[in-house]
Amino acid sequence: MSSENFNFKPLEEFVNRWVHKFIPETLHEDNIEFPQQKNKNYFLIFLKILPWVTLLIFIFTVFYDPFSSWSIKFPWREETLSLQGVLRMLAVTGLVGYGTNYIAIKMLFHPREKRPLLGQGLIPASKIKIAYRLGEAISREIINPQLIVKQIKDTGLVLKYMDRFNHSLKETLELPEFQKDLMEVIEHYINAILRSNEFRQSIKNFLQGIDFENLKGIEAGLLKIYRLLGGDKEIAQRIEEIILSIEYKIDPHEEIIQDYLHKLPHLIDENKSTIEDILLKIIIFLVERINVKKVIINNLLEFDELRLENLILYSTSDQLDYIQYLGCLLGILGGLFIWIPYESFVLSILLGGIIFGLDEVLYRMRKK
Repeated sequence: MSSENFNFKPLEEFVNRWVHKFIPETLHEDNIEFPQQKNKNYFLIFLKILPWVTLLIFIFTVFYDPFSSWSIKFPWREETLSLQGVLRMLAVTGLVGYGTNYIAIKMLFHPREKRPLLGQGLIPASKIKIAYRLGEAISREIINPQLIVKQIKDTGLVLKYMDRFNHSLKETLELPEFQKDLMEVIEHYINAILRSNEFRQSIKNFLQGIDFENLKGIEAGLLKIYRLLGGDKEIAQRIEEIILSIEYKIDPHEEIIQDYLHKLPHLIDENKSTIEDILLKIIIFLVERINVKKVIINNLLEFDELRLENLILYSTSDQLDYIQYLGCLLGILGGLFIWIPYESFVLSILLGGIIFGLDEVLYRMRKK
């Protein structure tokens, strides 16, 4: 029977009414949540405040230098160092450090469209290359049939869902409403098939192939009497009309059908491994037919520059903030190198050694 003449509405209504019963609940234990930072990062807060403090100091020192008459004497130096202008110099180098990092990060994304003099941001300009590299890497390393099948087998995902499905199936099959709806759907479509043009034509072709004229014996006598009573109508046409007038009733077969349905969960339990293999082969077949690389590339290429920027910023916001605001602190340290290069060099080595040494100790303690 052709799909054009087939009425899917009863089946659609049946599926919509009962499909939620057969779909097992999500296995929440395998869900992965995005890690949220629980504690405030006070160092990052300090770095964000530092450029504003540095700017205020710079504005203040433009009009007044509180250390203009001050000087400092180091024991290892013969000359006395004046502190005049040092505060302003450190403020300027801090602002320059922050400003250069800020501009560098903005240049990753801006300008979004190519400009005659300013050019285009690194990521918008490399959008096609990024899309192709990501698509190739993901399709090779993350989404491929071997890794998907391995993940499904390692987690026992098919067997878990099969158990949930079987449990839902057993409960649903016991519901009188489900049994009634199922029998009505089966009865409806059997009658639809009996009344279809394709079924009529197949019956007609079958009956036309029977040689009524060459029948012998008592059957031949009965058919002659039947043709005599039937007038000019052919025997095949009479039989066709009788068959097509039949209306199928499922009531006598309900117990048999229900018996088979109640055996279904038990059959699924007995053939779990076979069903799992079949489902895995279907998954492999579908994944191999999907060009994952092409799908990823096309989706990334459809991202406009603003959406791509928001995606990257959402994923790396804290790290980019560190880079941006750390520039101010590094600029201030750079100003110290300009003022007292030898002392700053020794102090940086000393502080660097203390920080890296303490970090290594804490890392090993946490690892244990």
